[in-house]
Amino acid sequence: MDRVAAMAIMFFMSLLTLLLFLALFARSPIFSSLSLALLYTLYLFLANEKAGVHNAQEFENRFWTVFALMAGSTAMFATDSPVAIGLWSPSIGFLVVLSFGWAVHAWDR
Repeated sequence: MDRVAAMAIMFFMSLLTLLLFLALFARSPIFSSLSLALLYTLYLFLANEKAGVHNAQEFENRFWTVFALMAGSTAMFATDSPVAIGLWSPSIGFLVVLSFGWAVHAWDR
């Protein structure tokens, strides 16, 4: 594949990604904003391998557990989330978030 074709494919993929993000923000701005913040946090974690959080497996386990709890809270309790179980039953939403955090904690060990 020559360089021009690769650049054209990359341009169209970037354009489609941008349009997808704009559509998601138009449909559910709160859930999309929180998800984007979580993705940025994940990027910072993965991009900084020399940070103190990577010094021990236990530190990484704590990060993944907290990240899973935040992602579960975003999915269960954001008002425009597609799976907002916590809005009509907060106790079930809380149990789902806790079980999701526990599962990630146990799996990372």
